Amino acid sequence: MMRLKQQIESRLSTPRRYCVVVMLALVCLEASGCSLGVMAGKLFFGDPLVTCEFTRRTNIDLSEEHKKVLVICSTPESIRSDYPSLNYDLLEQITYDLKRREIVVQDTGEVATWLDDNGGVWNNVDELAENFEVDYIIHVDIDEFDYREPNSPNLLRGKAYGTVSAYEVQDVDGYRRALSVFETNYTSEFPSHMPVSIEQESPKVFRKKYLDRIADQIGRFFYNYHSSEEIY
Repeated sequence: MMRLKQQIESRLSTPRRYCVVVMLALVCLEASGCSLGVMAGKLFFGDPLVTCEFTRRTNIDLSEEHKKVLVICSTPESIRSDYPSLNYDLLEQITYDLKRREIVVQDTGEVATWLDDNGGVWNNVDELAENFEVDYIIHVDIDEFDYREPNSPNLLRGKAYGTVSAYEVQDVDGYRRALSVFETNYTSEFPSHMPVSIEQESPKVFRKKYLDRIADQIGRFFYNYHSSEEIY
């Protein structure tokens, strides 16, 4: 490899020689490991922006078009009985993450007040479209959630599964309707390699950390981010 590099360098001008050396370095790094290849790519080409899944499917960038978004979370009764604040905790954190990315989001306090006034339940997204002046509704439906390892009370591992949907609010025959434009499944397990002992981290701290992680992962369906910000 070194001899080949020297032969090529001797026949090329300085600019072309630089490009070839860079490409050879990338090949060598790629051969020695994927992470090194990624690091080399960032070194020479910068930190690329990853287009979020919502924008790829709809061609809509919520942060650039300044569309107002309402976030709503739901869980089955079996989860609410164990984690009664889960819906609001996720709603608040996802809203915070979207706002940080300059997406206009309906105030969580107003959403919580409306839910309380309606017994904490809502029938369908059209009901939300009628009661809030927003352009899009993001519905996070968590079907499974836990942060304790099964049959191991001293071990912590977060697991969650659900569906993330988005609706565009439009006027249809004089009524505000929520039309489906996006849907994807969401699955999470953290940490994936091995659980955390309660001697290392308290259940309360771990639960907060895991909820923040879920909110961040779900938020990335709707805003673009740099590859260095990828969550593993």
